[in-house]
Amino acid sequence: MNEGFGHELRRLRTRLGVSLKSLSEMTHYSKGYLSRVETGARAATPELAGRCDDVLGADGSLLKYLTAAESRFGSPGISRPAQLPVVAADFVGRQDAIRRLDGMLPTRGTTVCAIDGMAGVGKTALAVHWAQRVRERFPDGFLFAELAGPGPGQGTRPSAGEVLAGFLRALRPGVVIPATVAERASLFRTLVDGRRMLIVLDDAGSVEQVAPLLPASPGCMVLLTSRIRMTALTSARLLSLETMSRPEAVRLVASTIGEHRTAAEPQATRELTQVCELLPLALRVAAGRLAARPSWLISSLVERLREGEEGMSMLRLGGGTVASAFRPSYDRLNGRAARAFRLIAPLDAALTSVSTAADLLGSSHAHTEDVLEELVDASLLNTPVPGLYSCHPLLRSFARDLVRQGGDGSLDPFTGENESLEAFAGERHEPAPVQAPPH
Repeated sequence: MNEGFGHELRRLRTRLGVSLKSLSEMTHYSKGYLSRVETGARAATPELAGRCDDVLGADGSLLKYLTAAESRFGSPGISRPAQLPVVAADFVGRQDAIRRLDGMLPTRGTTVCAIDGMAGVGKTALAVHWAQRVRERFPDGFLFAELAGPGPGQGTRPSAGEVLAGFLRALRPGVVIPATVAERASLFRTLVDGRRMLIVLDDAGSVEQVAPLLPASPGCMVLLTSRIRMTALTSARLLSLETMSRPEAVRLVASTIGEHRTAAEPQATRELTQVCELLPLALRVAAGRLAARPSWLISSLVERLREGEEGMSMLRLGGGTVASAFRPSYDRLNGRAARAFRLIAPLDAALTSVSTAADLLGSSHAHTEDVLEELVDASLLNTPVPGLYSCHPLLRSFARDLVRQGGDGSLDPFTGENESLEAFAGERHEPAPVQAPPH
């Protein structure tokens, strides 16, 4: 069957005087792949047949030929996976990030984009929304993998080998899975070769987990999300996602509870976004609570949420609070970074200097800056300008909870001494004004 289709494609191409190079440029399939299809070494896909019909003006004859051949001889077993999740119904905004992603669409080689940000900032929602938005650019299918595993306390992250096995079965049902990760990665790249596919890797934990999952076929794109900044993945283009703007946050609440309610209480709606600190996860949980209680005023929920740490505990996510979503990020830290987070994140100061942090940690300036940068890469701190660091208010609340809990939450892993909130509660460090670097 492969040889017959390849012969028909070559006959049409040569009759029109179209070279393989020209056909490759017109269809966006690689010249090598088209050559292997023509010789029968690779099976054609319906997407390829349809694309060649279009550019060669064949009036659908190639697709008809392929369909008829498959009905006589059976399908070659290459499937078109469509694994993208459903787009969040309340997705709003993120136009700047969407424009940046649009600019990363592959033209020649393989594109890898890594979206990073703190837990709950909407990385997955953005990735899935954008992937569905550009699905027509990837006619050969979509692969999706959740790399975080089933959840805290429910199991470990899936290995690259496990994810590859799932991809191989999706690409070729009934395929014999090779024994080693290297062999699986090689077969994966072979099956993807010549195809234009989008691969979404959600909540990646490390470069080592991701590297074997990257294809090499021109026209493919990998979109991965992670709480850590993938600076070590040299092939990736980085996109750091921040919390929402105030107008986006208001629109998110309105999309869940109805514009009639937000229009009736515009001030309370703005206050709700402020209490939730513009974090999409917190906003969705709060809006969901209001949606399930149509008789509640928005202002009544705001009043409850403002009752300190106890108020925010009302925002429950599954079996835990919104703050519990930050726990996996903290658990991945090494001992020195975890201690630094417990000591620095609870501070009330809007900005903390390296010198202040060094005094708290009892460490050198250089060592302290290294640790603080680790926390930035873990999306647990921000650095608006060099040498100054800030913490999202909900992460600050989480850090204070860690200290209150005692045990592994407040024990210094180096000295064994207990840390307490009283050591720095209410302590404010006002850094000298710093001029932002020129743009």
